[in-house]
Amino acid sequence: MINVIIYLDKVHDAKVLVEILLKEGLIANASIDNENISYRIEYNEMIKNVNNVITAQTKALLFSLIEKYIKEKYGDNVQIYSVPITQANTSFDTLVRNNTNKI
Repeated sequence: MINVIIYLDKVHDAKVLVEILLKEGLIANASIDNENISYRIEYNEMIKNVNNVITAQTKALLFSLIEKYIKEKYGDNVQIYSVPITQANTSFDTLVRNNTNKI
């Protein structure tokens, strides 16, 4: 199991993407952090980014399908990464296993 973190440009409605991923069985659960502010250095200047950040739980083997869907719908510039879930209680494990596509 993994957490998938998606940095969606704030012009896009993150709830729409979450709804699609849930209905397609690609994720089991998600939270949305609207107008998340992050900073980075670019050409020696601090750059501010405002994104809608989705954190979703799913099976690791579904990551490539999620990535492909987002690339097709939103383009190459959406930042996506995953973090492993190393431990989970039975309730959470059941949620992810029963609410995502069988592999």
